[in-house]
Amino acid sequence: MRLRVLDHAEAVAGAAADSVAAAVSARPAAVLALPTGRTPIPLYDAMAARHEKGAIDLSGARGFNLDELALPPADPRTFRAYMERHAWGRTGLKRERCAIPDGGAADLEAECRRYEAAIEAAGGLDLAILGVGADGHVAYNMPGPVTLSTHVTRLPDGLAASLGVPPEAWPLRALTMGLGTIRGARALLVLATGAAKATALRALVQGAEDPDWPCSFLGKHADLEVLLDPAAASAL
Repeated sequence: MRLRVLDHAEAVAGAAADSVAAAVSARPAAVLALPTGRTPIPLYDAMAARHEKGAIDLSGARGFNLDELALPPADPRTFRAYMERHAWGRTGLKRERCAIPDGGAADLEAECRRYEAAIEAAGGLDLAILGVGADGHVAYNMPGPVTLSTHVTRLPDGLAASLGVPPEAWPLRALTMGLGTIRGARALLVLATGAAKATALRALVQGAEDPDWPCSFLGKHADLEVLLDPAAASAL
């Protein structure tokens, strides 16, 4: 594990963008697992700034999103819409080389199997870029029983409240890469900022594997880089 504590959240995003740039420089056709949420937005901004300067070339990379909500693809709340706003195109990631689960599929379990097979057909993940929830969730691998492959998960109502979404408007299910798929990546890059993440980061860095803290299943990966701001590192 390579653990770095940076001065602030912007420095975390910049260091992460540099790590992604190095990965695609070493392997231009790198297969990336791509996150959503609030923490990655500064990362995508930093990647876009580097793309504008010619300091990162993602044109040959492939992307697989970590998760998607169980909503029709045209719904503005989907992670597909998030990626259109924050990542695809502006960072140099080509939309046609990026995949995301279909949350509107008639058979979500079959969609999970299709998505898992697509990742395998691409040769597996070279780099998984990950955030960590305050409760330790990774992608939408929530605290509780561990599922290793891409699967459908029920989202807790409290997650809607934390994002300011009315519960009646919140989809109760999502499709997510499992911990086995994520840990199968050749390298992991974890970003965490803010004091709310401190306990989860302690579980990742110092704890034993514990289903109540899904992030703890990342700590023994052979190629793991963890980038934190001082608040997220405060419990270490």
